[in-house]
Amino acid sequence: MNIVADRNIPALSTLLSGAGNLHFFSEREPPSELLANADALLVRSITQVNKELLKKVPKLTFVASATIGTEHIDLEALAEKGIAFAHAPGANAASVGEYVLCAVLQWLNGQNIDSLADLDVAIVGAGHTGQAAGQRLQALGMNVHYYDPPLSKKGEKAVHDHWQRVITADIISCHVPLTRGGEYPTHHLFEHTALQSLHENQLLINASRGSVIDNVALLERAQQGERPFIVLDVWEGEPEVLKPLVDYVDIATPHIAGHSLEGKVGGAIMVANALLQHFQLETNYDKSAVLPNPTWPALNAKQLWPLSSLSHWVKQHYDIMEDDALFRRDAQTQEGFDTLRKKYRKESPRREFINQGVTCHNSEQYIQFLQLGFSARQVNR
Repeated sequence: MNIVADRNIPALSTLLSGAGNLHFFSEREPPSELLANADALLVRSITQVNKELLKKVPKLTFVASATIGTEHIDLEALAEKGIAFAHAPGANAASVGEYVLCAVLQWLNGQNIDSLADLDVAIVGAGHTGQAAGQRLQALGMNVHYYDPPLSKKGEKAVHDHWQRVITADIISCHVPLTRGGEYPTHHLFEHTALQSLHENQLLINASRGSVIDNVALLERAQQGERPFIVLDVWEGEPEVLKPLVDYVDIATPHIAGHSLEGKVGGAIMVANALLQHFQLETNYDKSAVLPNPTWPALNAKQLWPLSSLSHWVKQHYDIMEDDALFRRDAQTQEGFDTLRKKYRKESPRREFINQGVTCHNSEQYIQFLQLGFSARQVNR
C-alpha cells in the first residue's frame, strides 16, 4: 500500500509503521508522481482535495484530513468515487481553547474591569472548539453564552440564535466552519453592518476560518477609530493576508491556534487509526505512545490564582505575543505565512495545560482548574 501524507502531520512514521510505503510531500498539493500510485492520502487544511486532484489519483480508496474542518474536501466527489473519508473533529479543541484564553488574558492586561463576572462572552459556534474556549472563560468567572442557530433550531437548550446578544457582547469569539450556502451561511457572518456596530471596549477573536469576517469591511471599520481589540489567527485569502489590516490587529498569528503538540499529534492519531481500520489493520495507538512527557513540577492552586498569577504562568508556558511578533516579521507574504506554519515552534513545541498538575483543596478550585484545562486533583485540607 502507498500512503501519501503531508509532512507536517506529526508521528506518522511511528503510527503507520508497517502499514505500507509512506511518502511525504511538503507543498500545498502532492506531486503528480506520488498521486499516481497512492492508495491513501492524508492532508491538512491547505490541500484542496477536489475533482481536479482526484483525476490524478486513480488507485485512491481512502482520504483523511488531520483537521476539524472539511471545507477543503469535496465530499460529494469522494462519495461519487466510493472513496472513504475521515477527519479529526475535536483533536485540537483544547489547543484552540487555550489560545483564546491567552488572547483574553492579554486583552485584560489593558482593561480596567472591576469584576470578571461583569463580562459578557459570546461564543459563535458551540462545537468542539467553541465549547473548549467557552469553558475556559467561564472558569474565569465570565458570563458565557453560545450562539449557534443550527443547534438552536434542533432544540438544543444550551445555545441561542439571538444575533443582537453577539454583537453587544464584551468578548466575541468565532468558532464556526466556513459555509456559503444553506439556511445559516457563515461566510462574511461579520460583514459591514455587524462590524460597524462594534466599539472600542469589545474584544473580537477569530480562530475559525478567515472568511467568517469580511477582512475588507474590518479594515474599513478599524480605520474609523474607536475600534474593538482585534485578534486574528485566520485570514481571508490566506496564505495571502490583507497587509493594511495587520496594522490594526492587536494580536496577529498565522493560523496556529490549534497547533499545540497535543493537538497536532491528536489529529494524526485520529486519521492514522481511521486509515488502519479502513484497511483492516491493527489500531492501538494513543497520545501516550508518541508524546514526550514534559517535566513540569506540580503546583498548588494558590500558586495559580488570583488572575495575575494565572496570567504569569500562562505567559511563561505560551506567550502569545511571541507568535504575534513572528507573524509581523515573517508572515505577511504567502511564502512567509506558509513557512511559519510549517516550522511552527519546531524546536520548542507548544504544550497544553493538561501537562500541569494542580493540587486543589476544595471542589470549587478543582472544578475551576479542570475547566481551565489543567490536570487537577483534589486533596483534603
